[in-house]
Amino acid sequence: MGESNQANRTLVRVLIVLLVLLGISRSAWPNADKDRKNAVKNLAKEIEQAQFHKVYVPDFLDPSGGRTEKGCFFASTFSTNLARDANFEIVNRIQAQKKLNELHISAQDFQKPEVLSKAAQAVGADAFLIGMAAISAKEAKLSLSLRDAASDKEVRSTDYHEKLEPQFEGNFPAVEDTDSHIFYFPGLDGVSQPKCKYCPNPDYTDEERRSRVSGSVMMSVSLDEKGTIRNVRVVTNPDEGLTRKAVNILQKWRMEPSYDPDGRAVPVRVMVETVFRLLG
Repeated sequence: MGESNQANRTLVRVLIVLLVLLGISRSAWPNADKDRKNAVKNLAKEIEQAQFHKVYVPDFLDPSGGRTEKGCFFASTFSTNLARDANFEIVNRIQAQKKLNELHISAQDFQKPEVLSKAAQAVGADAFLIGMAAISAKEAKLSLSLRDAASDKEVRSTDYHEKLEPQFEGNFPAVEDTDSHIFYFPGLDGVSQPKCKYCPNPDYTDEERRSRVSGSVMMSVSLDEKGTIRNVRVVTNPDEGLTRKAVNILQKWRMEPSYDPDGRAVPVRVMVETVFRLLG
């Protein structure tokens, strides 16, 4: 009987290990990810029909013409999704931003027709996907305009609406390079996901097993260029005891940092999910 109980405890512990390690790359809102990809497929068809060869997606601005981290997030998301499946080239947003910085061209300047040709020449694009993003706590409303870089004529306009889950806020505040004004989002714009080098799991006591305590702890974590965890914010808190275990164990984690498209280590913010689940 003692060996049987020990085997059950071991099985539960293995299940926890797998779920914890999957937490970093797992999407917190799979339905939203599906909706974004569907919207991008429609855009890609329009771009192909217009016979554009290279498209740049500048930062999406808010209705007042301001630049926000959430607008940049959606611009990066749409740009990355286009790059994955398109039969045309998408200009990498991070590399483009560096070139535009040298010319002192900002996202707000794309409202000026005379700037478009200059920006197009700098990044080698023949079309731009310009976006306006009205984002509240519960939803994002995007107005997108596909424009010919040479003539500044609108080829296609479309709207995209998305209901935002509470976990969406875990991506923010986004990490920004203050010198280049570049936001780094892991998994977007060619920025790699950080990887676990040493990521032990929190304990799960016999008392917690007997009490059938379970739940998913979602945490928003920032990492520096060395992969060091600098701060942790709890996004979902199913149980005080489990949440405390999940947060405390991060002090022992060692991570490989994220890298930008040029291979330079960059700071990022990631979502880490620790799932405590008993089966049977």
